[in-house]
Amino acid sequence: MSTPAKRVVSKGVPIRANLILSRIPIVVPEETKIEKQYRQYQNALERRLMWTFPAYHYFKKGTLSEHKFLSVQKKPITNNPNVWFPKGVPDIQHGRERSKAQEVILPKSETSDDSNITRPVEKNSIVTEADKAGDKSSLERQLRKTLYLLVNYKKGGWSFPKFDIDESRSLDLTAENGLRKIGGENINTWTVSKKPVGAIESKDGSLDFFIKSHILAGKFDIVKESKGDIGEYAWLTKTEIQEKLGDDYFSQTGYMLTE
Repeated sequence: MSTPAKRVVSKGVPIRANLILSRIPIVVPEETKIEKQYRQYQNALERRLMWTFPAYHYFKKGTLSEHKFLSVQKKPITNNPNVWFPKGVPDIQHGRERSKAQEVILPKSETSDDSNITRPVEKNSIVTEADKAGDKSSLERQLRKTLYLLVNYKKGGWSFPKFDIDESRSLDLTAENGLRKIGGENINTWTVSKKPVGAIESKDGSLDFFIKSHILAGKFDIVKESKGDIGEYAWLTKTEIQEKLGDDYFSQTGYMLTE
């Protein structure tokens, strides 16, 4: 059985390590219609099958707080043998109708008739200040999507960070060390694999290998020594990267990226 031919790389061929550095989504993606319906169904089913709310765990028996809590609860319709119930005889257990989801009402606080005892949970906006300002150099943008680091080389345009390698270092170490050389030491990353996820051969015979990595903490900021070669950088989504790199280059790298 014949084996596939292997490409022989000449020592004179330039080889570069490209780093695909990503920031994973900060918040979960927006629910689809079927996901939202499924969650609502599961929530309703859980409330229907749940045991009675354990008021004894939160309010000591015989105390004023227990009395206030019980006084605002809706009393279920009790079973009466002389009454016909078209939707079925009430199933009352522990002071609740078991055939329906239990509704727990919190009493109002003494300081204000409009505020509950519990503090309401206020959700932060998905749209951040960086989104409003259009700051693509910030990691605090597009919280629901994966972002990738692109740098703008003054002599080559926008691309993933790339570094020439030598025989003394592997591809992954070349990429990680090169990242800190141009972006500073204030960055904590995790390399997905020492093996490249893809490669591109240019018309001049040079090879570009791509190493995947995630940023865990810190930030990327162009150091003074690299500002002569790199003009700017940006954290972009897959769609934005396609606009920066162009269709030709993106067609060879897009499969390595996720939304």
